[in-house]
Amino acid sequence: MRMKVTLIGTCVGVVGMIAIGFLGNSAAVEPHKPSTDTRQRLVLAPAQRDKILAEMRLMLVSVGGIVQGVAADDLPAAEQAARASGMAVAADVDPQIEKLLPQPFLKLGMQTHMGFDMLADQMKAGGDQADILRGLAKLTGNCVACHAVYRLDEAR
Repeated sequence: MRMKVTLIGTCVGVVGMIAIGFLGNSAAVEPHKPSTDTRQRLVLAPAQRDKILAEMRLMLVSVGGIVQGVAADDLPAAEQAARASGMAVAADVDPQIEKLLPQPFLKLGMQTHMGFDMLADQMKAGGDQADILRGLAKLTGNCVACHAVYRLDEAR
């Protein structure tokens, strides 16, 4: 009797897994509705997309560090956070990825990296909080502009 129950349970489990697999795959073969996202699609291989997204996340971490440093009146910490996303990071750009990206995207990225360095220089020189915040506002305007125009999609 025990073997019969185990066999029935195994069969039910296998049938259930097949059904779940079929249902999960059926969504992938159904035609997708057109996206309402009108931003320019930048289609990259997964590793290339991940590299760009990691760079963007680093910039966001830098922005957070700048804000924390300025709020704590710790300009050396804020400067260090800004330098982390400066031109030294941009020098690591993969030429293969660069060829796939539109010039305006690349130009905005370079301006953003330079902006982090300029902001770091301003903090190193002892700039006042209001000027630093204006510089940060201009810098984050680049981020907003980029995300408003582009979206990174993964090549399939």
